Amino acid sequence: MQGGGVTTALYAAAAILGSVVLGFAFLTVAVNFAARDLDRLETVSPLSEGADSFMRTLHGAAGEDCTTGNDVRLYQNGDEIFPPMLAAIEQSRSTVHFSGYVFWSGNLAERFADAFCGAARRGVAVRLIVDSEGSSDKLAPELIRRLRDAGCEFVWFGRPQWFDLARYDRRMHRRLLVIDGTIGFTGGAGIGDEWLGNAENSGCWRETHVRVSGPAVRSLQAGFSETWNLCTNELLLCSQDYPVLAAAGDMTVTAVMSSPAEGSSSAQRVFAACIAASSRTLRVTTAYLVPTPAFVDALCAARARGVAVKIIVPGPYHNKPLVKRASRHTWRQLVSSGVEIYEHQITMVHAKTLVVDAAVSLIGSINFDPRSFSLNAECGIVTSDLTLAGEMERVFDADLAQCALVTRSKLAELSLFTRALDALLYWLRAQL
Repeated sequence: MQGGGVTTALYAAAAILGSVVLGFAFLTVAVNFAARDLDRLETVSPLSEGADSFMRTLHGAAGEDCTTGNDVRLYQNGDEIFPPMLAAIEQSRSTVHFSGYVFWSGNLAERFADAFCGAARRGVAVRLIVDSEGSSDKLAPELIRRLRDAGCEFVWFGRPQWFDLARYDRRMHRRLLVIDGTIGFTGGAGIGDEWLGNAENSGCWRETHVRVSGPAVRSLQAGFSETWNLCTNELLLCSQDYPVLAAAGDMTVTAVMSSPAEGSSSAQRVFAACIAASSRTLRVTTAYLVPTPAFVDALCAARARGVAVKIIVPGPYHNKPLVKRASRHTWRQLVSSGVEIYEHQITMVHAKTLVVDAAVSLIGSINFDPRSFSLNAECGIVTSDLTLAGEMERVFDADLAQCALVTRSKLAELSLFTRALDALLYWLRAQL
């Protein structure tokens, strides 16, 4: 009788375990299915026919107007990125709008909290959105109370609810700071001490961010307003939120405000368009390189038509080892086709940039992975300014000097077990 009870218990345990495995497999397939779609852009005009015409037609992918009269200033690493952001908050007169995936307690968070509180106390409307998945366990409740006590409106994006786990899987990954509706900042930087310094060692992450002024800021403001409405049901439609924006420079800019999509998102389509339009060079820096099979094909096709494709990814200091393994599953095909992949050897590379034919640049929060393309809200800007593209090229070359090339012989040394584990994690790519 006792033996029969043990057998029954084992059957029950096996049934429960089997149900869990099947449920996890179903969830994985469902999430990958949601993130799989990609418009294969085979009719994009090559950039050699003119960057200006490409920027105009990019509206069809980004869904945002191509605007002229903008100024974009490029910042590298925390030492350059944070001082102008803090200065802009301290000089704000009407509104400060911030949204971020990362707001982690530490020295940098305290400095930003001081700036936010100071602005609120002098009558500025300070609205802050922070992603709960990215920061809820790393942001001290005391700091949130200090912000609210000073008059800042602080809201969490996507708090978990047991009855709506599918929505919880869709995160707010945008990095946005909009001041008075006239100046915007975006890129890959989070508010965390990991971003301090100048990427000089493993404790100082490598990052790229931009300051935007001119008509393109209207799109950044709209991106914040969209998320604020989602979190609070409040529509920000005051005139002070959308002031008249005069020309601030001579740069052409298209903003990318990407939201979670059932099919291809604007972030996905813009990346696909940039790759398809490349005719000479394609330089990508990304924290998380997990291309879908369609994007692997697109990169290989670019190389086949003579495009020099170079990609910089994190090396030994990757902050997400499982993502690195999933990424590595695609490297054999990419490297065999002639795509050059470089691993940064000094620190964690967190920048998300793309430069096409030394003419068109993309800077933002968008990683080269299914999560950024279909499951996250993302933002970025695309510009055809040759001076800025030249600066981006010089920065890329400087990063290359700190990288090691991934070779076919190096990949051949991987054991069968390692390859199998990499393949399994690639199958889980949309959940990483």
